[in-house]
Amino acid sequence: MSDTEIYTPTSDGRHQRSRDSKRKIVTAMLELVRAGVIAPTAEEVAARANVGLRTVFRRFKDMESLYVEMSLAISQKVAPLLDEAPSHEDWRQNFRQLLERRLQLYEIIMPYRIAANAMKLKSHILLSRHSELVRDERKLLRGVLPGFLLADPVLAEALEAALSFDMWNQLRNDQDLNVIEATAVVQKFCTALLRGA
Repeated sequence: MSDTEIYTPTSDGRHQRSRDSKRKIVTAMLELVRAGVIAPTAEEVAARANVGLRTVFRRFKDMESLYVEMSLAISQKVAPLLDEAPSHEDWRQNFRQLLERRLQLYEIIMPYRIAANAMKLKSHILLSRHSELVRDERKLLRGVLPGFLLADPVLAEALEAALSFDMWNQLRNDQDLNVIEATAVVQKFCTALLRGA
């Protein structure tokens, strides 16, 4: 069989429709979670994507695989924020830069991370993804802190807690602070912790 017989226009059209419906389903999932639906059902996703329920399960074997695809889509969206290396000579400026980027990132991903946190105990993949995120956040922070601060493990852990997503979620949702107010609290926390440094 020749290459032209394998890749017929009909086959290409089917693949394109498959990719399009998969994209629509992931987009629908993202929109539902962004709107505050913590654990959308397959039926809700199908209705939002304007596809049949069978199409959802033809493209994704289960809801967990759809959550994984959602996580990948979010990672691609925020990659520029994560990939930019600290650009200053002074560790304090790098720390401020990390703080600003991290809080900006948290604000973008908040509804998705809340949903993933709610589902992680039911999903080995989401639990693993959560562990990776926390590990990467710790690594980034420790990458900007000088050795003399890292030598104080209590201080390093306190800074990690102050810059955690859980802290941001507490301030934004439980304490109902706006972005400016929540940012000021995190900055004050970190300033107090670093005052002697």
